[in-house]
Amino acid sequence: MPPRNDVRVGELSSKLNIRARRWNGGGCGKERRRGIRRLQRGKRAGDVVHLPFSRDGMIKIKLENKRGTLRPTDPPIFEVTNVLINETATQLALWGKLGITIMELPKRWGKDAVYEGGKKEILCTNHNFGDFGATTEIQRTRWHPGSTNDSHLLVLTSENSFRLYECDLGDAPRLVKCWKVGRAPSNSPSKIPDFTSLGETAVDFDFATSTLRKPEMFVDKNTDEIKETIDWNQIEWPILVLRGNGEVLIVRGNVLLENCENPVVLGSLSMYPSTDDNYGIDSCSIMCLQTTPPIVVVAMCTGKIYHAILLREILDDDDDDRKTWSQYGSNYSLHTPDDALYVYECVELELGLLFTDDDKKYNCPIHLHCDKGNKSRYFCSHNAGIHMVSLPMVSQLEELIHGKYIYNSGNYLPSLLNQSILQYLFSTRTKHTNINEATPILGFGLLQEPCVLIALLHTGVVIDLSVIDLYYLPRIEQLEPVMNTAKKVNKEPFDVYIKKLLRRDVSQPITKIGSRSMSLSESLELLYHATNIFRTQHFVRHDKVREEISKKVRALKALKSHLLKELDTLMETKKELRQTAERLAERYEDINDKQKELARRAEEVLRLVNYKEPLMTSIERAEAEELKKMDMKIHDMQIRLEQLKKKSAQQTVHINGTEVNENRKEIVFTHNQEEAAKENLSHMAKNIKNLVDQVKQIKAEISLSYISKQ
Repeated sequence: MPPRNDVRVGELSSKLNIRARRWNGGGCGKERRRGIRRLQRGKRAGDVVHLPFSRDGMIKIKLENKRGTLRPTDPPIFEVTNVLINETATQLALWGKLGITIMELPKRWGKDAVYEGGKKEILCTNHNFGDFGATTEIQRTRWHPGSTNDSHLLVLTSENSFRLYECDLGDAPRLVKCWKVGRAPSNSPSKIPDFTSLGETAVDFDFATSTLRKPEMFVDKNTDEIKETIDWNQIEWPILVLRGNGEVLIVRGNVLLENCENPVVLGSLSMYPSTDDNYGIDSCSIMCLQTTPPIVVVAMCTGKIYHAILLREILDDDDDDRKTWSQYGSNYSLHTPDDALYVYECVELELGLLFTDDDKKYNCPIHLHCDKGNKSRYFCSHNAGIHMVSLPMVSQLEELIHGKYIYNSGNYLPSLLNQSILQYLFSTRTKHTNINEATPILGFGLLQEPCVLIALLHTGVVIDLSVIDLYYLPRIEQLEPVMNTAKKVNKEPFDVYIKKLLRRDVSQPITKIGSRSMSLSESLELLYHATNIFRTQHFVRHDKVREEISKKVRALKALKSHLLKELDTLMETKKELRQTAERLAERYEDINDKQKELARRAEEVLRLVNYKEPLMTSIERAEAEELKKMDMKIHDMQIRLEQLKKKSAQQTVHINGTEVNENRKEIVFTHNQEEAAKENLSHMAKNIKNLVDQVKQIKAEISLSYISKQ
């Protein structure tokens, strides 16, 4: 594949995982510097180059004309051999065989998305924890994929035990849970081989595809009902543990739940088809591809890699009575697993360029790296270079899950005719390379969109290769925070660490031989014995302590110089702020004086306005009062007049209505009626007149009769 020289820093994936180791050899330093200078000349501005960290844990990121250094506040006292970044690119785990350091990464901004806008040296908060014991070594460290806030770190130790730490931002790591997957190795100096030499020690682990804790609860439910009832606590991430003898254990249980019981260790898994050597006795690495069903990759130091599918084991009727059994007593129990590994393929890597089949093969540990953007391939780094392995089985399993195969005559099963494709990307060894010459891959990383492989060789040269995949589809997973509580991890002070280094198994007492003289041979024997004790128990430890103190002093000096630079920067900033404050104070005084002057002028204007206002005499003021009173009376009269007008209008309307009603009550006669009425009235008048005359006559007659009687 053609090399690329246009790797942008903005394209750096958050899933970058750089593995670094010590390199040996006399000429590596010069070649490393030449390679870096050549790389600087060939790269454009904005290209990213990851350089190895120093012994004090300092990470250096170099761009053209820009150098960024991430300096920890508390450099680790152990040798750092691996760098592991979490998915959200917020924390960096620096770990070696003797301890782990969690470094909080700074924010990125600016044109090229560099740390703190391209600051040359950045002081990063870190937390060291190495409470693993003097004889305990760290085998493997991985970030837990099920952590909702991406802060859980799972550690496998040489004592066949797991330790789960929660590393919250801004807080010290704390131990959440600890459990064993095997018996702890003994430190007996006897010549009887223990189980460590027999391959009973866990050497690597990886997380399998997530599953439900109790899948039988969702058997009769559809997809919508499952989505409504399921929660995050019902999802577990099984852990596959690889032993040196090729056995694979599986750990089930939601280890992220603190109030939950310890996880169940199942194993070892049955591997089909069965072989005499149990698929190798020098296993070194395991990886599980997140497919359905999961594909497990097991690597051997001989270069052989086995591809297996993790499925539920089908048992015979005679095996149904298998029960949980204890292998190593009450402290450690292995439960009978329900799963098994079905090996469908074995590929062998070419470790170094061999010219003929008779050339002696080279054996070395193989480290597996998955491609988070493409599940159908993975990478292998080793002392002889880097390989890429493509798996056609992944696409066949996806087609099987989505029902694209025709279910007839057994053709729906994936085909084993399409073998995996091996690509030797580059080699660092040939048949003429000395067997004792170390040629490891110090760093490995993947950039996405498009996929670019970046590797740091033992010579210090950084190479980048394009990995073209036409079917590449990125996937973004959303993570949610989670809150957990546990005990804090106690950090070991440096003086306690020095005291442990000075602790000796054999002491040399002061000799008190009394008055008896010793022979020359006895004196020489005593001298040799004391010299040997001093050389093996004192001088070596003192040299180690001197080296550790020198490292600590160098780290503290570097930290001191950085803090002094930061102090100078802060003093300059303080000086600038003080000058700015003085300038603002002067401007404030000027503005205040100006405001006071304007206030004084406004008062003067108001005084002049009041002074020039026309004045009235007492008589004029009395007349004005009278006019005001008269105006008020006129206003009242106008109101009353309006009321009277309204009342008059109402009465007029009432009178008009009454007249109309009266007019409506008049009787109108016709001419004939009027004539008839007149005639009747005249006739009646005559009758009345006659009656009156008669009354008068009668009255007169009555009067006369009365007079006559008297």
